Amino acid sequence: MRKTKALTLILISICMLLACTACGGAPKEKTLTIAYQGGIGYAPVHMMEAKNLIEANYDGEITVKFVKLDSGAAINEGIIGGTVDIGCMGLAPAISGVAAGIPYKVLSNLCAQSHGLMSNDPGITKLTDITSEDKIALVSTGSFQHLLLAMAAEQSLGDPHALDHNIQNMSHAEGMASLQSGTVKLHLTSSPFIYQERDSGAYTELPEIAQVWPNGNSFLVAMGSTALEQDPALLQAVQTAFAQAIDFINNNRDEAAQIESEYLGLDLETVTGYLEQPDCQFFPELRGADTMAQFMHRAGFIEKEVNMDDFRFSFVAGS
Repeated sequence: MRKTKALTLILISICMLLACTACGGAPKEKTLTIAYQGGIGYAPVHMMEAKNLIEANYDGEITVKFVKLDSGAAINEGIIGGTVDIGCMGLAPAISGVAAGIPYKVLSNLCAQSHGLMSNDPGITKLTDITSEDKIALVSTGSFQHLLLAMAAEQSLGDPHALDHNIQNMSHAEGMASLQSGTVKLHLTSSPFIYQERDSGAYTELPEIAQVWPNGNSFLVAMGSTALEQDPALLQAVQTAFAQAIDFINNNRDEAAQIESEYLGLDLETVTGYLEQPDCQFFPELRGADTMAQFMHRAGFIEKEVNMDDFRFSFVAGS
């Protein structure tokens, strides 16, 4: 009996020793998951993947997974559930997420992109011409485009929700097709659809969107889970990678266009034309985020005020 007990104690000791050795050995390889949506505005994410920039900046073994999702809601679910570490989305949905308590912060701005409200009715040239029967196609209520419409309605009509009942939720492509067919009278969209609608010469662009959201203000941002703060080296590597990706787009336009052409499935000439548009801009700092956050609280889109210290990591410039 004593021998059995002694043998048992020895085996337990060996197991504990092996466990401790495993804990103190080489660290397990990390996995980082980045979720994004479709469009040329996500070019910095495409560059990061194509150039393996996070891996190059992280001193250790890491696997970086890039996942394309259909909506900001799906990205938020991934952040909350721990299956997504970095989610790229529109500025307005990101502000809503922080206000709702989703544990993430901006770790880089991605881009500014052109937006516009187009009309196929010659009698509609400004917001005050829109009647209660006129439908406005945009991607979804609560979207960045909806927030721009609300900001314009507040400025021109005195009520940010004056045109909410006019909204008809459609994808960007469906909205453009509906504008062409006359199913809706107005379409509020972003690039590249806005470029195509402008180039057609068939529509009138209402001026109010540009008045409330000038070219060069933030559109898409990269939201990093606050859990990343537990690994400062990884957080630094991600920050550096985003900065390098943006710098690459701005200083290696031909190669960046080639990479984007492959990601977007568009011909090189078309992609180059988009990148050369003066309002297609890529930069890491926030521009206009505080203005958007204040408006969203004032207009009742979010219940809790969001200040920039809560919205961004400390290394992110701008507001």
